[in-house]
Amino acid sequence: MRKKLIFLPPNRVRRNYMGGAGIDALHGRRICMDNDQPEEWIGSMVEASNPGLPPVPHEGLVAVETPEGSQFLRNVVDQEKKFYLGDDLHPDGSWQLSFLFKILDSSMRLHVQAHPSTEFAVTRLHKPYGKLECYYILGVREGTSGYIRLGFQHAPSKDEWKEIIETQDMARMDACFEKIPVHVGEVWYIPGGMPHAIGENITMLEIMEPSDLVVRCEFERNGIVVPPEARFMGRGLDFCLDLFDYHQYSREYITEHCQIHPRTMASEVGFLRQELVGEDRTRCFFVQNFEVSKTVEVQHDHKFTLGIVCEGSCRIETSASGEDVSPEFIARTQSRLSDANLADQRSSSAVTAGMDVLRLTRGDTFAISADTDSYRIVPEGKVKLVEVAPGEDMKRKHV
Repeated sequence: MRKKLIFLPPNRVRRNYMGGAGIDALHGRRICMDNDQPEEWIGSMVEASNPGLPPVPHEGLVAVETPEGSQFLRNVVDQEKKFYLGDDLHPDGSWQLSFLFKILDSSMRLHVQAHPSTEFAVTRLHKPYGKLECYYILGVREGTSGYIRLGFQHAPSKDEWKEIIETQDMARMDACFEKIPVHVGEVWYIPGGMPHAIGENITMLEIMEPSDLVVRCEFERNGIVVPPEARFMGRGLDFCLDLFDYHQYSREYITEHCQIHPRTMASEVGFLRQELVGEDRTRCFFVQNFEVSKTVEVQHDHKFTLGIVCEGSCRIETSASGEDVSPEFIARTQSRLSDANLADQRSSSAVTAGMDVLRLTRGDTFAISADTDSYRIVPEGKVKLVEVAPGEDMKRKHV
């Protein structure tokens, strides 16, 4: 299948914490409930790692509708690598998308954890990516204040941190951190190796290196126990202790160095384009924001791009790829969308009059192929979109 625009269905994933009502609300569902699927992985080509939970085959991989039936997106891309990925291939023609894009909603503070840096992942784990993360705060539940834990404000030594983890001394662990306030619209950068925990009642977009590597330091929270096999990446605690950044950072330092301020790329009446995360933070991905209240033509950078509508509704359209898409395929796609059981589902996918067209509303997600030269955003009132594209690191094969 060669389609320049692809509608991406919701793709919920289980985790070791509770949440998800904010994701339901983002999609406009009538009933919003917290459960053990507090994340939605957008266009994911990465399988989730949930040790200790009953296995779900291919959990995390998103499937899309094609003329041949439902297929994993990673297989669709692999069949037409040049069309979807452009020049973002390894020298031997292989590829791996250099980011993972999620919606995350927490009803509880997450367990304290840390992720390996890319250097640690490559040299110590022989993995191509660590897990640097960036957060874009979409919402904080009414009546609460958003916060995260990020870095040690009162740093333990390595031996002290080992003892705290081994004994699960929560009073001493809590004393290592102070709350870092976060607000809607802010962007935060979480380097590999830095201990952190997302606070309760936050809905966010999370963009990260494409791995599911995590070291969990807190084994039980709100009655949810992290099983032993999910704590230390399949290694022992001693191995994982070298992963942590033991520097002491004040709240002011964290705010100054880890909060990212958007950079305006283009601005005119009815159109704003901002860089949310650029190559000064990571070479794995590039994140931008669009605020649109008039029809605009957007020049595409010939990167495989994943996006989400954060506010409002719109059409996205571009010239079709020339591939013959049958009426049966269009009808099947529309049927799958209607089965999503959304309160106000206006999303659809069609090829008409030589155009690829997506009709999208708040919470909908989509992909744009690298083969696309430009696309048009036609808003219904005002619409806000966030898009993520691979950085230069995608071309480099690590290991």
